[in-house]
Amino acid sequence: MRIGWTPDALAELDHVLAYIAAESPGIAAVVAERDLSAEETIRLFPRAGRFDAETDTYDRYMPKTRIIVTYAIRGEVIWIVSVWHTSRDPDTKPKRS
Repeated sequence: MRIGWTPDALAELDHVLAYIAAESPGIAAVVAERDLSAEETIRLFPRAGRFDAETDTYDRYMPKTRIIVTYAIRGEVIWIVSVWHTSRDPDTKPKRS
């Protein structure tokens, strides 16, 4: 299986990393590295996330961050559909679809 990113999820990841980098560029680099590690883990174990049957998506925390990645398995592609930092207002969490 391969990983694909929706434009919205990629934009949100960029937003989170830019926000962190404004305070600490070094920490932003660590979070970006953890994202790559999380992608590989999702690729290897795609069904290990928390499953939502209503939307047929999974949630997975990035290790040692407060970021939740939501993804959907469609054929041979695992689509990252949203990235959300848990310190944000819960009303801003992207809706599953």
